[in-house]
Amino acid sequence: MTIGFFGDGFVAGEGDPEGAGWVGQLAEATQFSFANFGAEGATSADVLKRWNSEAQHHSFSGLVFSFGAEDCLFGAHKRPQVGQLERLKNTKALMMAARAHAPTVFVSPFPVVGREQAAPCIANTARQMTTIARANKVFYVNIYEAVADNAVWQKEAGERDDGKYPRAAGYQAATDLIVQDDMWRTWLAKITT
Repeated sequence: MTIGFFGDGFVAGEGDPEGAGWVGQLAEATQFSFANFGAEGATSADVLKRWNSEAQHHSFSGLVFSFGAEDCLFGAHKRPQVGQLERLKNTKALMMAARAHAPTVFVSPFPVVGREQAAPCIANTARQMTTIARANKVFYVNIYEAVADNAVWQKEAGERDDGKYPRAAGYQAATDLIVQDDMWRTWLAKITT
């Protein structure tokens, strides 16, 4: 069983000196192989543009998407890189297309430490994804608040200038939350039976 992961730098495991990030840790914890298409700096628009071409040459048992933090970080024009309406349209388009390809689960965007302007946008995106996922019958694991409140994540990501990425222990905290989530367990059972 091989699962395809698509998204931003958190999916890629940026910041983890061991290189595993939450995706590698999750694969080890739940015993599956994976292909990781996470990319540093990727917004929802970037993921929407490239995921299908990355997935089409593979026969994945399931697909996992996680993005949204980069959308909310302020760009050169001192506003979020991807506006709210476009962010929601991108999310819906990805959910509809991906679920037609293979069983799909979305994981909430991850928090960025010390970016007070972006934090409400990321939190709101995580909440809005719940509604979009429910309407489109896609599994959704919302761990945003729990990760944002996690002391290890806060410490490790907070030690970086950009506040984006933790090291291995911070990613392990996120992995533990995903493994314990009922949506994740239900989705994983669906693709393994």
